[in-house]
Amino acid sequence: MNFDPETNLSQTLRALPARLNDQCRLGDVLLALGDRAAALILLVFSIPAIVPSPGIPAGAIFGSALAFIGLQMTLGRSHLRLPPGFARLRVGRERLERMVERFAPHLERIEGRLKAKAVSLAAPQAVRGLGLVVLIMAVLIALPIPFGNTLPGLAILALAMGLAQRDGLAIAGGLGIALVAGVVSVALIGGSWHLVSRTLGA
Repeated sequence: MNFDPETNLSQTLRALPARLNDQCRLGDVLLALGDRAAALILLVFSIPAIVPSPGIPAGAIFGSALAFIGLQMTLGRSHLRLPPGFARLRVGRERLERMVERFAPHLERIEGRLKAKAVSLAAPQAVRGLGLVVLIMAVLIALPIPFGNTLPGLAILALAMGLAQRDGLAIAGGLGIALVAGVVSVALIGGSWHLVSRTLGA
């Protein structure tokens, strides 16, 4: 069963947990989203990178899933899928409900401020390029970088909102956040490597 295409993102997000069983898996989440645009899938899968989720390695799981989705967007696939191994990973409806409850009010406020403008950045032909950005941000989310999840997650969230609302300025903002996330991640990796090298050389 698919969501009503006229339902906005925040309403769809709030309705998602009710469509899942108590022991839902990552593939169940993707299946429950039905044929909605990639924007909604990106939105739902980026939330765990922003909202802490104790008990599951959210960065590794959802970052890897987002990487597969970004790769499919880059290749121009219209129907997004996950590899069987990732589709079977358990996330649990209760955890998903907690994340939705914390994030949905913020999404509603953001949603009310977006409108169709600079739509060329949200055009179908732009999706492949944005998919490459999603892929890079997803890899950063999946890597065990201290405090490295939030900025890439916010970048994907902004891109998802921009695509959903056809708001090119939101997409441009997401690209800007992605650039900052890349710089910060490189700095964190470089700093950690330098610290380890000095420790081992001491």
